[in-house]
Order: sequence, then structure tokens, then C-alpha cells
Amino acid sequence: MCHLMMKGRIGSMVLDNRVIMTALHTGFSMEKETAFLEKRAKGGAAAVTAVMGVSKVGAYINMSVLEPDNKEQLSKMARGVHNQSGKLLIQLFHAGRNGALGMMADQEACPVAPSPIPSPIYKELPKELSVGEIEEIVHEFGRAANLCRMAGVDGVEISCSAGYLLSQFLSPLTNKRTDEYGGNMENRMGFPLEVIKSVRESVGKDYPVILRVSASDMLGGYGIQETIRLIKKAEKYLDGINVTGGWHESEIPQISMHLPEGGFAFLAREVKQHVKIPVIACNRINNEDIAKEIIEQGNADFVGCARAFLADSDFVRKMEQGIPYRRCIGCNKGCIEKVLNMQEVTCIFNPEVGKETELADKRESGRRTLIVGGGPAGIEAALQCAKQGDEVQLCTDEKIIGGLLHVASKAPYKDNIARNIKAMGAELERSHVRVKCGILVDSSYIERENPDFVVVASGSKPIVPSIPGVNQKHVYTAQQVLEAGDSLAAILRRGKILVIGGGSVGLETALYLARKRKLSETGEKFIVEFAENDMKRDLCCSSDITVVEMAGKMGADLGGLRRIIVKQMARYGIEMITTARVEEILESEVVINAAGQTSFREAQTVILATGYRSQGQPLIHWLEESGKFHYRIVGDAAKVGNIGKALMEAYEAAR
Repeated sequence: MCHLMMKGRIGSMVLDNRVIMTALHTGFSMEKETAFLEKRAKGGAAAVTAVMGVSKVGAYINMSVLEPDNKEQLSKMARGVHNQSGKLLIQLFHAGRNGALGMMADQEACPVAPSPIPSPIYKELPKELSVGEIEEIVHEFGRAANLCRMAGVDGVEISCSAGYLLSQFLSPLTNKRTDEYGGNMENRMGFPLEVIKSVRESVGKDYPVILRVSASDMLGGYGIQETIRLIKKAEKYLDGINVTGGWHESEIPQISMHLPEGGFAFLAREVKQHVKIPVIACNRINNEDIAKEIIEQGNADFVGCARAFLADSDFVRKMEQGIPYRRCIGCNKGCIEKVLNMQEVTCIFNPEVGKETELADKRESGRRTLIVGGGPAGIEAALQCAKQGDEVQLCTDEKIIGGLLHVASKAPYKDNIARNIKAMGAELERSHVRVKCGILVDSSYIERENPDFVVVASGSKPIVPSIPGVNQKHVYTAQQVLEAGDSLAAILRRGKILVIGGGSVGLETALYLARKRKLSETGEKFIVEFAENDMKRDLCCSSDITVVEMAGKMGADLGGLRRIIVKQMARYGIEMITTARVEEILESEVVINAAGQTSFREAQTVILATGYRSQGQPLIHWLEESGKFHYRIVGDAAKVGNIGKALMEAYEAAR
């Protein structure tokens, strides 16, 4: 048996394996959270964690609060998880300055903090806590922990991470106090230590208590050595340490695709060398290989996976059985971006998140269902219809299933999408969906098959704008570039490249081509490491990739990832021109109009990233006109959108 699947212990709590579903802000009601956690426990998580506020001032408006009125619901949650052979942990949470008026459970409450310094996320000036208010929060943590113990919860975790209240006291960037809770590190540790001691005294010596820490704020305030000092002082009160990376507001990516898988495990290893209690490693642990490596190389005693269970509730069970599973791709679209906007968590690759309470009973009489299209919407529609008891046939005119997922998987940092195609294909096999590739479905095919239900998921194709010169041989769509791979990229890299369109597709295509310059990138890294600043300037070469965008902002559709990707563009020397349009494409240059000024730009290659349009309209029109068949249109065939939209529409179409 691999070490990952061996039993483990945190204090008095015995766990069936070494994989814990760590804290994830969901925004769910306690009823929905219970069903959500039960499914993950059933999927093999040794323990699952729910985040709950210790008070209405410290909890968000859509977060459950640890109050006596919620004790019965909390007990029901514990029983539900236990019925699935899992253990339930509750993270004791206080947002501190990361909130705003009207955003907290007490809607009249302002955010509070060690000092009146606004959060860069919410930007509202927080109220500085008085000593008396600090003492009350210490007691609130203790009361909340005891409520968990009385409700049958298996253990509690104290949140001292990610830039929330306890970690705000640790950092001199957010703690400017001059009393006993501010100043030197010893004083700044005072409040977190009082909270930890209060929790221990409230629950007794045999109840599991875990401390979740950010190893560093990754902003220049405190680092791993200061964190270890805190842990060593607190260890006598604790049964385990959960080690994450930095704060949400750090420039260093924390959970997005840009962080290498298991990228902060080295911080857990450093902590483990200084403590005798179990250590949990966290952040971007979304697959079996990296989880095994962390445990077997002694980086930690347990791995903490949150978004891995968001993408696939059966993550551990599938690992054990050797079944491909859907992986978190680190896009942040359904999780952190939703959370920061006070919305319920979703996952672009798992439309069932938050719908665990919905009945999934099969129909008494299954339909004969025909799915037209083998992209993400078509695959998900087939799977969901099969779950409802339908006899499903999926047809695509392409050679393989996956559709535009294959193109998306070629973009930088998105190789897990290719793994998800494989996982979804395996799900089709297990669901006994008949898959037919290379089949063009038209009206005669539907007439011949005579299905009870038709799902049109015919996808979309790139838009080719009506720019003079757009049909020349040196003009490609971004899709053609990504599909062709290394061979075409090598040819294109020999000259100047201009990308028309500064949305996510355009920027990712530009980065894809920039990252193909392996020798150039190696040389540039060498210069960065050894050259002085003046020499770096003298050796700076001009960019050979330019992106032109009509709007005033690059990457407007990237959400929270925009800052990271635009910064990468600059690092690779990619020139970005906004509020401009390409008026004509010539043989080796383009005509650009920027703010009414016309200029010529050298370009041996032009790449179109100007969006997609729905396809399959003739078939849709025929279905509408004939009126013979019950049908639904999903994904890009209905309206061009992202993977999450496609899968959600497919889920809903099956019901």
C-alpha cells in the first residue's frame, strides 16, 4: 500500500488515509454544505473541512456562524459526514479587514483589524480593535470551538492564514499598534497565541486542534522563520499544523495555474523539521503523483486538497481504483473569484457543485437521446442524460471527442485540460454512452435515428473579420496556431508576429509563442542572474510579438488572472497596444489606427484572436421548423462562452 493511503492520526483523531479536504469558502447554507461535504467524504476524503465564522462581525454575509442556534445543523453535518466514514473539521474563521460594510453577517458591522489599514482587495478602512474587543474575539474563538466539540465535530482548525485577522496581527505591514499587541514579533504573536490557548482550554486536552498558517505573508512583512517561532510557542496547545503559502493579496500566485503543483510543499517541510506534531501540506495538490511525492519524501504527514475535491468529488476513490479523475486547472473562475464577490462557489469542470441536494433518481422510462457534438457541452450532456437513465448516443464530425478543449489545453499552464478530456472520455465508457466519431449529423440522420430527445452541442468556430488582406497565407487564426503545435510555432517565430485581439485567447496565444523560444529564454535568464542593471538594459532586445486590442484594456475577460498574465506578457517583452484597430494586412506589415493616427507595423505573421461564433445553425433551424423532436441547444451552439457555461447548460439540459 502506498503511504498516501495508509491510516494516520492527528491527536485523538484516526484518519483512513493521508488526504484531507481542507478549507474552502463555499457561500452555501448549512444544508447545502452538509450535502457537499458528505459527497466528498463518500469520495474518499479522510476528513472534510467547513469554514465557519466565530462571530457575525468576523463572518461574511453568506457564511455560517458558530452560534448555539446552529448547533443542531452542525450536529447533522457531523452525522452526515460520519455516515460516509469521514471525519469533520470546522475551520474557525475571522475575516478581519478583509470585508466591507454590508458584507459581513452583521450587516451593520464594519471590518475590524489590528490597525486602520485597508485591505487592497476590498479597500474599506477597517476599525482598529480596542484591547477589550481583542479579548472578546479571543473568547469567541473559544466558545465557537466548544460548540463544535459539543455538536460532535471531530476537530477544529484555527485560521491564521491568507491575510485574515490572526495573520494580520503577525505582519508589521498590517499591525502598526504601539500597545502590547504591536511592535516587536513577540508582541505581534500575542493575539494569535491567546486565541490558540483559549481554544485549547475550551475543548480540553484530548480534542484535536489544528493551526492553519501562511508560511509567509509574501508581501515583505513576515516570513517562514517568524512563522516557525509562532508555531513552536503554540505547539504545546496543538495537534497539527496546516501550512499554506501566502496571503490572497500577494503578487505571488497562491492557487492559480501559475503555481507549480505542490509548489508550497517545501514550506511544510521546513515547518516539519521544527515540530513533533503532524504537518499538512497545502496549495495546488490536485493529483495522485504530487500527493504521493509529498508524503513519501517526508515533506508532510498529510496533504490538504481543496479544489481537487471541487473538480471531482470522488478524487481519492478514483485514485485508489486507478480511474482517471477531473483535475482542478487553477483557473480560479468558479472558486476564489466567486468567493471574493460573495457568490456561491462553483467549478467550471464540475457543474454538480452546489447541487448535491438535488435528486438524481433515474427516470422510470429512459429516453433515447442523441447528442450532436463531442466538445465539453456534448460530453457533459451525454453523461448527465445517462445518469438520468437515458440510452445515449453521442455523435461528432471530428475524429476524436474533446472539441475546443484540445485547443485550450495547448495554452500555457493548461495541460490539465488534456487530462480532463481523458477523464471525461473514461466517464463516457463507464456510463455506456455510444460514441460515434466522424459522423455528420444532419436532418436525415435524425429522421433515421428517431430519438426522443436531441441535444445540439455543435460548438463554435473562429471569427474571421473582414479586414482587407485577411485571406493571405501568412494570416492564421489563434486556433490554427495552437492546434498545429511546435512545428508551426517554430516557423512563425522566425519573424515579427502581430496578434489581433487582446482577450484571453489572444494573450494566451502570444504567451504560447513566446514560451516556445527555449534558447532565447535560457539566455535571458542567464543575463538576469549574472548581469548588472546597466548591462541588462544594454542587452535588452526589441519585442517580436505585438498584441493589438480595440478596447482600452488587455485581458478584460481574464478576471483575477489578468494581473498575472499581463505581468507575464511584459516579462516576455510582448508589446501591447490598446485602443487600436488593424485597418489592413499587407504582405509584411499591417496598418494600425490608434487614436486616429495611422501607422505601419512590421509583421511577417498575423494571428486572429477575434472571437468565436456559434455553428450548427442549419440543423437548429431544421429542428425548430420541423417541430418533430424535443431538443435543447447548449454550450457555444447556443451562445459562445467558457467551459463552465457549456457544462452548466449541459447539466441543466439533462433534467
